[in-house]
Amino acid sequence: MTSQKPPYVVHTVEEKDVTVDWFFRRRFGPTFWVQLVLILVGWFFVVLPVVITTSALLHRDDDTGWWGYHEGFVMWEITMVFLAILLVVFVLGFLALHLLDRASSRRRAHLTTYDDERLAKRLEISADWYAEKFGPEALRLEQREVRIQPHADIETYELRGRFRTYGVD
Repeated sequence: MTSQKPPYVVHTVEEKDVTVDWFFRRRFGPTFWVQLVLILVGWFFVVLPVVITTSALLHRDDDTGWWGYHEGFVMWEITMVFLAILLVVFVLGFLALHLLDRASSRRRAHLTTYDDERLAKRLEISADWYAEKFGPEALRLEQREVRIQPHADIETYELRGRFRTYGVD
């Protein structure tokens, strides 16, 4: 096992370079209270229209309630019918798309999209390379823990190079 850096690794990135924790470096207090106020204001503007609409629909036939004009109820009924039709169209449309996708995927599943001999050769090359790099399979199966040295892991470029060498790329 080698720990030398392969030629295709041109830059090494440290953990601190990719970890973003600017949010957690702030003080907790001001952030918490600002977010709490925003949450409460947001919930107020969500709950208020629901309460008004529900109250108006519950007291539709009597004079009490928040909203009592006839045109509003007609508009409500038209909106609900429109939304119901829209829901049915979306459900049927996505059902049709799903059925078409399932039918085409079954048709695609029956087509052979790979060469059996080429695949067998690539698997043989990969298995040989893995055994060369990490030892025989019988010894690898019983190990509870595998330690891989830096830059000794399996790299796609190396495997592609092997496939190219044996003419199965």
